[in-house]
Amino acid sequence: MQNWLKLIWLITIFINSSGVVWFVLGSTANFQRGIDLISTVILLYLGIPSILLIVVSIFLLLKKWSPTKWWESIGIFIIIIAMLLMTPQLYKNVQTNGWLTEKIRTDSIQLTSDHRYEYCLELINLFQKNSSARLYIKNIETLEEIRIQLELPTKEITGVTWDDVNYFVKLEPTTNENIYLLHTTKESPFPDEKYEINIQKKKAVKIK
Repeated sequence: MQNWLKLIWLITIFINSSGVVWFVLGSTANFQRGIDLISTVILLYLGIPSILLIVVSIFLLLKKWSPTKWWESIGIFIIIIAMLLMTPQLYKNVQTNGWLTEKIRTDSIQLTSDHRYEYCLELINLFQKNSSARLYIKNIETLEEIRIQLELPTKEITGVTWDDVNYFVKLEPTTNENIYLLHTTKESPFPDEKYEINIQKKKAVKIK
C-alpha cells in the first residue's frame, strides 16, 4: 500500500474514533447517566457502523494488506469517505449539559416573609449519578447572589412533576437575622427535609 494512502487512512481512523468516543461520553454525560432513546438510535445508525469500519481498517492495516485490484482501492476510498461523513454527525449530536456544563432545573422564585431575600431550589443534573441540589438566594437590597449546597437525596428521585408554578421549599426567617429555616413542601420530591440556613456563613445544616 502506498504511504500517502496509508497515512490518510490512519488519520481517518483517528478522526472517526475520536467522534465515537466523544459521542459515547456526551450521550452518557461521562457515564453519569444512561443513554436515551435518541442517542441509542444515533448509536445504531452511526456509532456501530463507525466502530465496525474502524475495526476492519485496523485489522487490514495490522495485516499490512495492500490492494491489488482496482475495486479493492475503490473499497478503501469508500471506507475512508464513509468514516469521514459519519464523524461530523457524531460530534453534532453530543450534549455537553450534565457533564461539561451543569443541567439546572429550578422551582419558582419566592420571596421570604421579611422581604429580604428571593430564593429557589436548584436541582442539578437530575437523574444522573452526579446529581445534587442547592439553595439559590438573592439579597433584595444588595442584589448579592449566593448558592448553598444542600444534602438532599437527589439520587433517589425517580420522577419530578413540573407545573407552571412549583414551590418545592419554604425559607422562613428566625429571630436571628442571619439564620433561616428551610423545609420541603408537599409538592417537593424530597418529603420531610429540614435545614438551618446560615446566610452569613453560606452554610446549611440538616435538622434531624
